[in-house]
Amino acid sequence: MTPNVTSTPSLPVIIRNATRSDLDGLCALESGSFTSDAISRSGFSRFLRQASARLLVADAGESGKPDIVGYGLLLLRANTTTARIYSLAISDNWRGKGLGTQLLAGLENLAMDAGCVRIRLEVRVENSNARNLYDRHGYQQIADLPGYYEDGANGIRLQHDLYDIPTERSPAVATGAPLILVDRLKDLPFQVPGARIMRVREYLALDHGVRNRRVINLCQSYEYLSRGYYCSLLAAARSERVIPEADVLLDLNWKRLQKTARAEMSPQIVEALAKPGDHPTKIDVFFGRTVDKRFRDIAQRAFDQFRCPILRLHLNPSDKKILREIEAPALSQLGAEDLPAFESAIRAYLRGRVRKPAAGGNPPSALVAILHDPDAVLPPSDSDALALFIQAASDLGAKAELITAKDFHHLSEFDALLIRETTALDHHTYRFAKRARKEGIPVIDDPDSILRCTNKVYLAELLRTHRIPAPRSMIFDKRRIAEIGQQFSFPSVLKVPDGCFSRGVRKVKSPEHLAEVATEMFKNSELLVIQEYVETTFDWRIGVLGGEPLFASRYFMAPGHWQIVKHEDDGKSFEEGGFETVAVEDAPADIVSTALAAARLMGDGLYGVDMKETPHGPMVIEVNDNPNIDGGVEDVVLGMDLYRRIIAHLLGKIARP
Repeated sequence: MTPNVTSTPSLPVIIRNATRSDLDGLCALESGSFTSDAISRSGFSRFLRQASARLLVADAGESGKPDIVGYGLLLLRANTTTARIYSLAISDNWRGKGLGTQLLAGLENLAMDAGCVRIRLEVRVENSNARNLYDRHGYQQIADLPGYYEDGANGIRLQHDLYDIPTERSPAVATGAPLILVDRLKDLPFQVPGARIMRVREYLALDHGVRNRRVINLCQSYEYLSRGYYCSLLAAARSERVIPEADVLLDLNWKRLQKTARAEMSPQIVEALAKPGDHPTKIDVFFGRTVDKRFRDIAQRAFDQFRCPILRLHLNPSDKKILREIEAPALSQLGAEDLPAFESAIRAYLRGRVRKPAAGGNPPSALVAILHDPDAVLPPSDSDALALFIQAASDLGAKAELITAKDFHHLSEFDALLIRETTALDHHTYRFAKRARKEGIPVIDDPDSILRCTNKVYLAELLRTHRIPAPRSMIFDKRRIAEIGQQFSFPSVLKVPDGCFSRGVRKVKSPEHLAEVATEMFKNSELLVIQEYVETTFDWRIGVLGGEPLFASRYFMAPGHWQIVKHEDDGKSFEEGGFETVAVEDAPADIVSTALAAARLMGDGLYGVDMKETPHGPMVIEVNDNPNIDGGVEDVVLGMDLYRRIIAHLLGKIARP
């Protein structure tokens, strides 16, 4: 039984590779954790030397004074892709704080780095705490082991497929305590709750990172090939999320980028200076924040382009191009009067990264942002579905929060992003997806999927190239209107490249009608797509997740209309047809297989493939990167499992290399 925890340790834990200096701590922890089958000092020494062993420790001590409060031992074998967790132990007063998940995540990452695809371990039958940990993260029993341990206790063998996240389980994902890197400990004259302050030389000496851990690099110098530059470079190689990134440091020294940024921000600065207040010679930006509220938008814009903890915008009030230079000064260059604002900014930046225990006790394994528009007339997920996504994340040990467009600057506080808002290229949804990718945050819909699916010109050419059956389509410009009128039969369907939800789609009845409608549509697009009209009473939509079918729904045409959704002239009202969701196995096999072939051309995310069932076989109409998932519609067959599968797929990407 886990003992009651009466105090909270004052320092966060760092997961790192063990060294010989950790032997005393390892032996003390081992003797306090096991009464039989314990590893001896010589055994730990042997594992430290053994090329096929990986020994991680959880260190809660101060710099230079390790305090080993947990360890995990992984064994790798030649000619097999199965790794084995030999032992995992946590100090009594550190149990129940998510440390087991952090160690497990570290061992799984090491196994994946070694090319393993599954992991096995043995655990005592009566060790309910350990069994709950492994069960929570998808480990399943594959064998009974009667009398397995030295004292005659029974055991069981568990196995986990590293690249197959079960729908009812959460991957062992934990970002660990954020790291703040400084040249000297005294360089940061205040404590940051929940974060670990580490000297640069200690970080460079580490040979193991924690995937997705936040690293804030506050080195004195960011010059090319300096220690600060190498810290950012190594953090990226360790799959950690560092600020600033190495390429940002290069961007700051790129004169053309600087010139462009200065030209774009100067008018904003001039406008801000017109408001009441002093005319400063510099604007200091701390994690996208600034003390003077006049420059709030400018600070966020500068931080978006050059993501450095500290940015200094040098002003030249006598020049039209008022922004003279953008630099990334060291922390030591701040005055004493600036430190309170910097402390407030770094605390705010990391606030979302510190895992706080929920009311029940354990902290969430990951934070998931769900981007939505509460004012959307026709959103891809209604309020019921959004609530079920949040519940699904909770079921999997994670936590999901609804965010909106105004939360763009808080995106880095999350581990994953689910976009449940209608996507478009010239839109904040695409910027969210791009930012998530740059931050190393897995996202549905990813920017490539948005780019590929949103543009019907691209989709038409892609389907044709790969011989995926679709209605006859042609891409044309305004000079070919008459030619197209002769080549296509009517009625036909005319589409703008980036229309969505039945918008930007018109049925044309004759060559003359084509010329009239196309002339109007060419005002907003250089190219149009004309597509053969295939009349049916309903469209199939096959939901696809990670290349596999998720749901199958029939959407019927709106009453008296040729589309599923009939939009009224006011742009707000609409009318929809009915629906019927069936089990995937009950949908026509050729419809499902063709939909999968089309979706797999787009990526491994979440897609909705619109299909026509015709006498000539299945035809792909569209591939949507942002398919509808509404309560009581697409989830009729799978129910809650549909939402868990989507969230589990997203969480699984956090744990993958």
